[in-house]
Amino acid sequence: MAVIGTIRKQSGLLIIIVGLALAAFILGDFLKPRQGSRNTDIAEVYGEEIPATVFNQKVEENMELQKRNQNKESLSPEEQFQLRQQTYDQLVQQIIMSREYEKLGIEVTADEMFELIQGENPHPYILQYFKDPQTQQYDPNLVRNYLSQLSNQSPSDRQQWERFVDAIKEDQLRKKYQSLISKAYFMPDTFLVEDFNEKKTEAKVRLVGKRFTSIPDSLVTATDEDMKSYYEKYKYNYKQEASLDLQYVVFNVTPSAKDRKNIRDDVFAVFEDFKTAENIPLFVNSESETRYDSTWHKQGELPIRIDSVVFNGEPGTMVKPYIENDQWHMARLVDVQNRPDSMRASHILIAFSGAFRAPDTLVRTEAQAKELADSLADVVKRNPSKMEDLAVEFSNDPTAAAKKGDLDWFADGQMVYPFNHAVLTHNVGDVTVVKTQFGYHVIKVTDKLKAVKKVRVAQIDITITPSQETFQDFYAQASEFQGNATNLESFDTLAANKNLSVRTATNLQPMANRIAGLDNPRSVIIWAYGEGIDVGSVSYVFTMEDKYVVAAVTNKREEGIPSLDEIRENLEPLVKTDLKGDLVVKEMKDALSGNTDLIAYAQKIESKVDTVNNVTFTMRNIAGYGNESNVLGKIFTTEPGQLTGPVKGNNSAFVFIVDDISYPDPSEDNKMYKRQMLMNFQAKINNNSYLKAIEDNADIVDNRVKFY
Repeated sequence: MAVIGTIRKQSGLLIIIVGLALAAFILGDFLKPRQGSRNTDIAEVYGEEIPATVFNQKVEENMELQKRNQNKESLSPEEQFQLRQQTYDQLVQQIIMSREYEKLGIEVTADEMFELIQGENPHPYILQYFKDPQTQQYDPNLVRNYLSQLSNQSPSDRQQWERFVDAIKEDQLRKKYQSLISKAYFMPDTFLVEDFNEKKTEAKVRLVGKRFTSIPDSLVTATDEDMKSYYEKYKYNYKQEASLDLQYVVFNVTPSAKDRKNIRDDVFAVFEDFKTAENIPLFVNSESETRYDSTWHKQGELPIRIDSVVFNGEPGTMVKPYIENDQWHMARLVDVQNRPDSMRASHILIAFSGAFRAPDTLVRTEAQAKELADSLADVVKRNPSKMEDLAVEFSNDPTAAAKKGDLDWFADGQMVYPFNHAVLTHNVGDVTVVKTQFGYHVIKVTDKLKAVKKVRVAQIDITITPSQETFQDFYAQASEFQGNATNLESFDTLAANKNLSVRTATNLQPMANRIAGLDNPRSVIIWAYGEGIDVGSVSYVFTMEDKYVVAAVTNKREEGIPSLDEIRENLEPLVKTDLKGDLVVKEMKDALSGNTDLIAYAQKIESKVDTVNNVTFTMRNIAGYGNESNVLGKIFTTEPGQLTGPVKGNNSAFVFIVDDISYPDPSEDNKMYKRQMLMNFQAKINNNSYLKAIEDNADIVDNRVKFY
């Protein structure tokens, strides 16, 4: 059936959406524990192990689905890494949520599943994939027909259906869980009134502020006691994940002079053979890094060095080899024709059983399709006005009902070759029949642009690449460097002596996948987190496509709260700012003695009076001063008309007078605020934000860095 074909083609996307097994590449060596590690588990969740073999099996069995979904033969390293991450997350979540469902008694019964698949209100996945190909509307008969034929399907198709059903069940379980949380949420009237008052109560304030930066650095010294006091007060703000810092050197492998000469000689040998090649597409595909392109080009569309030659030549004209962007290029003019840029046609598609994209339910044979197409063509030739009605009645093109067979304007070469050629070689008003992989087409040519000169050109591209000998030379250089760099000091000295740039990568967490200048740096990070690797360790030589890399660990941080020494450098400027704040407060307090007039006071401390209206408790910033939430909070605990301060803030100290505080009318409707609070909460539930809270209490042991 066409509908299950759609499911099969898009199954990779479906599985990602609903959170079942995710496709990924075959992990191979990445899933083997590193030497020295006896752990064979990717992770533990609530003490339940996720063995590497299970993880490997999960990604392997979904690999083809993902590639089919993306219509690719292989996945990029970045895609592979992201899919491994998603697979891990899903396996962890399955264990966590299964425990939650069991604990709360949440389940999906057989009767529910029947209703979700065949009932009057089926699951959205059923609605999405069981559509009539003509109307694009859900058709319950397609579900029943498929289920009646399920026993005759191949094992892989039956397995695919089982996964589809599992996806529906998993989604239904998740919806029940989310509903349970959202429906259990209650907003007490006390909280609602408090939130309403905080948002609606407004103050009008006159204030005088003085920035801490007005104190020179030379006037403050952060003592050990100051540092310890600040650290103890704020250390929990610096809780960190495990991370490390690296430095590394890169040996970029580039072609030698000898490589360039050898490649040049090979290129000109290819050029001589190219001149006399009879099967041009086959020759190009065997010699070039880009496949033969049969596109017809207008003047100006080709590279200028090719364009200028072929538009002034006859078929067989050659473009001599030339270098551009470290690549050799050559070309041969295959053909010259006058062709329209765009054409327009109407068609009636008569599909037959086995044709590409034909409905599985179609039983028409190819012979019957040709007979019907010829018959319809005869009718249109006799009466061209019948084309639209016949297209609506007979065409298997899904757009026929809306467009009545009209294909609008299309570029030369846009359609499949037989169709394109038929329109190209017939005159406007002609009616013809042509066969393509989709079936038989009754074509009526409706318009064409004026023909212009176009060329078909065969191009050969050959990149200038390093030879194996050159790779070996660079590897020898990298190995020599690695052998002599036994610690950080010698690493830096050798790099300086060899004019190698030492690069740094900071705060790399175990599952990081980004290091500047390295396309796939996971092998470096895996090594750095390996058993026995400490600060000062120098790596072996990493091979990365066109480069070799040697790295060294310069710093390691454990998960949790860092020691004072670890963050001393970061804390010192903050401690000095805090000490400056104390000096500013003292200066403002001394100046305040005997002063009750804000303007006079502001002049005395070389500042100014600012008037701030519409201040609310939920604000964070004071215009012109930045984040001063502590000061804003103080404002709402002060009686109007009272000169208050100095109050120490984050970056400034303030003296202020609250001129007025306006409160909301107790009778004012606060239902809107209640709805908004509920909506905000429900949005978090729908975004699965609760998962983080559950995971934090799941005793997860993450061993991924040992495997990939």
